[in-house]
Amino acid sequence: MARNLSKHAEWLSLVEVSGPFLAVAVLDRVFPQGLEAIYPEAKRRIRSAYEEWCDAVSEDDKDLQALHKEWVHLVISDFLEIPDKVLLPGNSVQVPSDNGVGGYSPEFVLQDEDAKPKLFVGVYPPGTNLTAIDRRSDWTASPLDKMTKLCRVKDVRLGLLTNGEEWMLVNAPNGKTSGSVTWYARLWFQEPRTLQAFSSLLGVRRFFGPENETLPALMDESLDCLEEVTDTLGDQVRTAVEVLIQGLDKADQDRNRELLRDIRPAELYEAGLTVMMRLVFLLCAEERGLLLLGTELYDQNYAVSTLRSQLASEADKHGAEILERRHDAWARLLAIFRAVYGGLEHAEVRLPALGGSIFDPDKYPFLEGRAKGTCWKECNPTPLPIDNRTVLLLLNSLQVLEQTGGAILLSYRALDVEQIGHIYEGLLEHTAARTPEITLGLRGSAKAKNPNITLPELESLALESEKKLFDRIKDITGRSPAAIKNAYNKTVDTALLDKLSAVCGADRDLVERITPYANLLRMDAWEQPLVYQKGSFMVTLGQDRRESGTHYTPKILTEKIVKTTLEPVVYIGPAEGKERKDWQLKTPAELLNLKICDPAMGSGAFLVQVCRYLADRLYEAWEQAEKAGKFINTEGEVCEIPPKEKMSEQIDDRINAARRLIAEKCLYGVDINPLAVELAKLSIWLVTISKGRPFGFLDHNLKSGDSLLGIHDVNQLRELKMKPDGTGYAHLFGKDITGAIDEVLKLREQIRIVPIRDITDVQYMERMNSQAQTSLVKVKLLADLFIGEVFSFKGRENKLQETLDLLSTDAAVIMEGEDSVLREYHAKAQQKLDEDLPSGKPYRRPFHWAVEFPEVFRNGGFDAICGNPPFSGGQHLTGTLGTAYRDYLVKNIADATRGSADLVAYFYLNNYDLLKNGGFFGLIACNTIAEGDTRQVGLERLLKQGATIIAADPNMPWPGKAAVVISPVYIGKNIEWHGKCVLSENEVDSISAFLSAQDEWSPKVLKANADQSFIGSYVLGMGFTMNEAEAQAFITQDSKNREVLFPYLNGDDLNSDPEQKPSRWVINFFDWPLDRDAEGSWATATEKQKKVFLSSGHVPVDYPNRVASDFPEILGIVREKVKPERDKLSGNTTAEGRKKKWYLYGRDAKALYHAIGRGASFAKHPAGWNSDDARTVDKVIAVSLVQTYLKFEYVSNQSVFAHKLAVILPDSVKFAILSSTIFQEWARKTSSTMGYGINFSPSDSYETFPFPLSRSPQTDQEKELAAGGHLLHIIRQSIMRDRHYGLTQLYNDFHNPQNEVGGILSMRDMQKSLDYAMLAVYGWQGINLEHDFYPLPYLSANDNIRYTISEPARIEILLRLAILNKQRFEEEQKQECKK
Repeated sequence: MARNLSKHAEWLSLVEVSGPFLAVAVLDRVFPQGLEAIYPEAKRRIRSAYEEWCDAVSEDDKDLQALHKEWVHLVISDFLEIPDKVLLPGNSVQVPSDNGVGGYSPEFVLQDEDAKPKLFVGVYPPGTNLTAIDRRSDWTASPLDKMTKLCRVKDVRLGLLTNGEEWMLVNAPNGKTSGSVTWYARLWFQEPRTLQAFSSLLGVRRFFGPENETLPALMDESLDCLEEVTDTLGDQVRTAVEVLIQGLDKADQDRNRELLRDIRPAELYEAGLTVMMRLVFLLCAEERGLLLLGTELYDQNYAVSTLRSQLASEADKHGAEILERRHDAWARLLAIFRAVYGGLEHAEVRLPALGGSIFDPDKYPFLEGRAKGTCWKECNPTPLPIDNRTVLLLLNSLQVLEQTGGAILLSYRALDVEQIGHIYEGLLEHTAARTPEITLGLRGSAKAKNPNITLPELESLALESEKKLFDRIKDITGRSPAAIKNAYNKTVDTALLDKLSAVCGADRDLVERITPYANLLRMDAWEQPLVYQKGSFMVTLGQDRRESGTHYTPKILTEKIVKTTLEPVVYIGPAEGKERKDWQLKTPAELLNLKICDPAMGSGAFLVQVCRYLADRLYEAWEQAEKAGKFINTEGEVCEIPPKEKMSEQIDDRINAARRLIAEKCLYGVDINPLAVELAKLSIWLVTISKGRPFGFLDHNLKSGDSLLGIHDVNQLRELKMKPDGTGYAHLFGKDITGAIDEVLKLREQIRIVPIRDITDVQYMERMNSQAQTSLVKVKLLADLFIGEVFSFKGRENKLQETLDLLSTDAAVIMEGEDSVLREYHAKAQQKLDEDLPSGKPYRRPFHWAVEFPEVFRNGGFDAICGNPPFSGGQHLTGTLGTAYRDYLVKNIADATRGSADLVAYFYLNNYDLLKNGGFFGLIACNTIAEGDTRQVGLERLLKQGATIIAADPNMPWPGKAAVVISPVYIGKNIEWHGKCVLSENEVDSISAFLSAQDEWSPKVLKANADQSFIGSYVLGMGFTMNEAEAQAFITQDSKNREVLFPYLNGDDLNSDPEQKPSRWVINFFDWPLDRDAEGSWATATEKQKKVFLSSGHVPVDYPNRVASDFPEILGIVREKVKPERDKLSGNTTAEGRKKKWYLYGRDAKALYHAIGRGASFAKHPAGWNSDDARTVDKVIAVSLVQTYLKFEYVSNQSVFAHKLAVILPDSVKFAILSSTIFQEWARKTSSTMGYGINFSPSDSYETFPFPLSRSPQTDQEKELAAGGHLLHIIRQSIMRDRHYGLTQLYNDFHNPQNEVGGILSMRDMQKSLDYAMLAVYGWQGINLEHDFYPLPYLSANDNIRYTISEPARIEILLRLAILNKQRFEEEQKQECKK
């Protein structure tokens, strides 16, 4: 149940809040005793003035203009006490319009003593709609939009808009989502607290009082709470879904498990989430006046908005327990769900049917107590015994927001669609599952996503040891060991035992089993211990969208990306390079014929913004047509003569009609999650719904499937070629494919041209869409089989076509086949598509673009694509999607361009292919899109194919708390671009694949740098590790254990320990066999047989070298601690190999250890390796791959190096070179990034670096460089020893301008000398490096100062290094050709 409401809840519920506003915790801090009081005389004066103003408005007084001005002045100057001396005329401040014609100036500007603006005030005539488009000005935008732009352009946080009745505070922080809050003057006297809030928040003290109590400061403080608030609401909704599923599960138990017998757990979760989506829509629609709220019969028997207060009032009167014995509220919800879908016909209440798939009663009939397959029109429901207390919790989760300081009531009237989408998209990563055993819900930390564990597992761990039990609980819950131990050892109180007995059904044995863990259990919504009986349903983690880098996109980003992408699509002029005022908007017919897509749409944030943007342009185009003497009909068509049904003159009606038309005709979307499609539809319905009209039909254009997996061209099927060229044999079944596609085109055109007036039109469209899907069944099956063959093919590429040609017989059978035959082929296709599918992942579902959207690809593709495709690093990609999937991307999307590219690069390539010539895309990417392999696979390939980057915002911080750095990129396909390109808001002539204004050379790996840098061992299992004392004990016990026990150096040791000493030791069996259990003889085996023995891990008894079983006690540790985790691996060949050889590392880094003189320990050696000739080095240079600063350090070669380290072979000048700013800048340029840090890649940075050519004997410059490196190392070591800290803290001090301690100053001086010594070795004279502290734009705003070289010096050095890399590479190529 909701906690007590905040003391601010009342007035907050009476103002209209849209977007971010003040957090309750902030209000409590500033107003601990409540809002500031208002003097009675001030209240009397303002009330008298308001009544006089109202009279003048209602009577249309001849002096209304003067009275209006006086009323506004009295509120601001007298009531808010803002002196005239700081409230100046605003005519000197102007922001230009979006179209370059006209602009906007505020009425007043509130300035401080330094003439810095603090608030803009815009005054409009009485009755002006502050959120509607102003048709009377040249700039067709709403007053709210104009003020928001003015604030952002002038970098002034706040604006105030008024028409006398409405007083709207505009909050427009630069780079973040804007918002507004509106007070209504009529409520000031009916609800005095709203007047108090207005005075308390906008009075003079909020602009000239203590800095931390000014309104901008309070807004900033509240922004920090915004994500937490959204997450809280998301958690509330998820809890509500859990409670609903618990209720459904209980109803299922009461019906002997018959109710949900045929229901998949995922389907049950979808049903629960759908109920919440229905409720959200109803709350929005009711509060916006789109349903019948206010009608007595509706309010008492159907309304959702009033049901919560009715139930809460009942609970207050009779106690919450009374709600548990009543079940009418659930029946009421089912009734309104049916009413929305099918309509209401009653003498006192009439509601036209709205339809909509999320309200379809037959989609989840078990919610009504009906069996699958029954029809809602023919079968009376038997409402489930979901009690009223459960329904109240569902409604509380949506209508009451719990916050620090108390709860507040949410208003859905002004709630952004994007906020709703953000909440629900987070729920897509959950699902429902049946519990295999009795399962306990544990109390977890805020970050614990799914802290559940089976009771048998807990009992088993407890029998082994208390430590193992606590470690496992810590892994699951994220709680501290001390908290877990205290809870476990604490006596269970009687009250908790009583609750536990109740949830266990008084099963004494079960209560006794659970009691030891009772204090660890979390409580459900009813404050009962969370115990799931065997076979029950519970909410659990499903597909983790963040695992693939899927992030909800905030409105501040979607607005900019959509506008930038679509401007050259809707206007003639941007591509031609014309001035903004000379752009020409396309005609309404051209706009309505556009096809815009989001290929990873999630909950529809981009599609919603596309809908808004295009609708505004369509509105403008209609106005232009009408100014030319033409007319607009209700379908948005331009007519030469007045039509029978003319478009409404009302602005709101027109905007809504424009949005509906755009949504139904122009928007396309795809998502891999079917539930996301429903969320996207809901989002679009929320911005297009109008009173009395059904939901728009969207099912034909919003679909589910894998955007990257499928065909783009129907000719791929006709010719059975991945790359059809028109020269291949057109198979006989091709005519059947053509016929099916032609039929679908006709049906989809019928859907497109049908005007939606009532539900019968929607039903007709549904039938047309159903027929279209039926016509495509065989074509889609053939496409699945075709892609399945490509996906699973393992042979040489030149043999693939032979395999595809063999499909011709299958294709003919499919196109003529019956249902039984089709089922057989469907199973075959799915088996091939699920090749190498990682465990727990849903089966793969290709999306065949040219088949699903034939009208788009008949015309060449989409006009534009906008979106935020998932990011997933190249190495991570294989683990999450499977090796076969990654191979498919490389071969068929990247055209065999290999590299460890991020998933987003393949989306870029794929989306480019989906565009028509002349089309544009605007896509968010992680900043690696311009780095390393991702750049080479993505942007470099696109530019070679004829793409033009028209705009980019590289290294842009993600709006909000997430430590994500992004690079939105805007690309045109085969266009002639004569306009300026825009790079980080600056106009440039062109933009390169590096997202810079220079035409840069893509650095190539140099052979001279080969075999010098390596990545450490991927141990893959913490069970291999132990502390030093344990390791030394084993060595003391048996000295031969020294052969398999080594210090283990990881990144934390390297960067945090003053001496870079390993904190742990590790077991290492290198690449040895497991045992000598194989039959046969090693001595007589052939070389081929020996390879088979070694590959199997089992060798004959006469094998002369070490095997893991020679160390039985050490091997036993690995068997106990590592093998169980390895046994869980599955899904691809790599995982299976690691499972089989559980006693070996995931990657042994054989080349590294051979290079540093420790290769003799391995069973296998590189070709040509000889132990007698092997080089041994005492020390190597190590560096963490991921870190804030790139810090190289000498370390002993006797450790096992972790896989997050790079190890580099030293020479006399290597350390000096790597420590120089010259190399550091090259590394940052060529490596990828991780958040705000660098993700160092030896192949991208070290192997491409054009090192100074070494000479023998060394030159004076080389000696000076080596000496500089040596001195820098000595200074660093001295500081770290003296201060007892590691490299990270050392460089924190180094880059801190406030730190001027002697040792740090010496280190900076040495760094400066070292950098100039590097220039001298290269022979680069005359470059002034200008060392100093500089803010770096690609770093976080609160940590962006670095001691480094100037930007001009950096650009010059990187240019010279790139030229040198090119020269060296070309020289090596020439030498290669001579061989």
